[in-house]
Amino acid sequence: MTALSLAQSAAPAEQTPRSKILEQRRKQYPELSRIVDLAQAVPPEFSASFLLRVAASARLRDQVWKKELLEQAFQSAGLAQQPVRRKVIAAGWVARSRAEVMSMGFERLLDRLSLQSLATSEMMQLDKAKALEMFQAISFPGLHQLHCEDALVDHVADYYDLLGRIIGSAFTPEELRYGRHIELLNYKIGSMDSPVQLAPMAKVLSSAVLSPEELKALTGSFAAALERIQNNDRSFSSVLPSTDEELHRFVEVLKAKSVMPDAVIAAYRAYLVRNFTSNRCADNVGKEDLLPTVVSSFNQGLASDANPNLAPLASEELQPAKIEGKANLEPFFDEAEFHEGFREFLDLWSGKDGLMGKPLTDEQKDTAEWRERFDAFLRKVDELKAGVGEPEYRYFYRKATALQALLRVAPPGPEQDKVVRKFVAFLGSSNFQQESLLEWYAQVERTASAIKELKSGAYAKFLEELEGSGHPVLILYAAAATL
Repeated sequence: MTALSLAQSAAPAEQTPRSKILEQRRKQYPELSRIVDLAQAVPPEFSASFLLRVAASARLRDQVWKKELLEQAFQSAGLAQQPVRRKVIAAGWVARSRAEVMSMGFERLLDRLSLQSLATSEMMQLDKAKALEMFQAISFPGLHQLHCEDALVDHVADYYDLLGRIIGSAFTPEELRYGRHIELLNYKIGSMDSPVQLAPMAKVLSSAVLSPEELKALTGSFAAALERIQNNDRSFSSVLPSTDEELHRFVEVLKAKSVMPDAVIAAYRAYLVRNFTSNRCADNVGKEDLLPTVVSSFNQGLASDANPNLAPLASEELQPAKIEGKANLEPFFDEAEFHEGFREFLDLWSGKDGLMGKPLTDEQKDTAEWRERFDAFLRKVDELKAGVGEPEYRYFYRKATALQALLRVAPPGPEQDKVVRKFVAFLGSSNFQQESLLEWYAQVERTASAIKELKSGAYAKFLEELEGSGHPVLILYAAAATL
């Protein structure tokens, strides 16, 4: 080997342009760079979510990096565990069921469709052509064909809101002249197969800037979708108020543009008759007088005596073929256990005045008697174990709810710090995250929200505990808290 080759091998490798860019970003944005690095070591839905937070941060002024982060988030989102967001059909003052907490988890927008829609929406502000390309790459999930025992209903309104924005501003003048936006709308209408899609799609059509000829072409497709969508009373009834409102609005838009709405009205009438006379869920029948309200709305705004296909509806003719069961919310407390725990919480929260009393002040809690009751409750929570054959989700929710109650009553100082520390340890070690990341993370967010409301630096203590937890998602949460 020559002296020259020896010198070359001993010299440090010259940085590539890409590595220089990365080094510069780390120097300019150290906190954001750390979050991006941490996001590489967590499950894909969390990676996508936190990358989106960085991309949307007002601190980040590097437009090229923003676009890179959005594309990376979009790709990670495609691997998310949950395909689509879902909402519970009913929620109480205190969440006492699995369905309610799952719905809270879905509100964090960690499903594939929501995350990819968010990434595309952010890209709209930077590069409309790229946003259109991303939107067309979204694989719309198959929606759930629900039964009466199902308590969660698919929620896709955000995706259709994005579709409206895409139609409104993502196409070039040339693409508009060739009708590319109409092709996209026709495709999306033709792929609808669930009642939850009707209202948001009708809203898109009502709001879009379309010529009478374009609307006429789309009206037939929409009427065909109404005739094609399968009966599914859980989905049908849960979204019927919004469906009815948007259908009426769409008809008014058609009339204002001199487009004959009869095909849509006739298809909607058949849709209502088909669903009201099919098998229905017991908790939907007679609910808030939904049937007479919709019938009255149809007869006053859409019906026509001159056309049999648009004839007025009669409530007495729309009786269900069969009434089936109710939604199973999967409660994680039995009534006796819940009321016993709630009574112990009220004793610590307001003393003997119960639910109607004012919360005790920190000074009023500063007694040996109160601390003794608090410690007894804490020991009870510490000793809480899963019952024989008890599902993991039920044990997780029971213990988390008890710890949440302790957080609300613990005064600033050692008691509060102790509960925060126990809560973080519980979240970090729970086996439930292997079963359902979404539900587990919903509790992380609920805990963070509860602690933010407390006094005396409790949230800072919480973030400190998360940082030291050794759990990749909890560490990432703490790092991104300032965003």
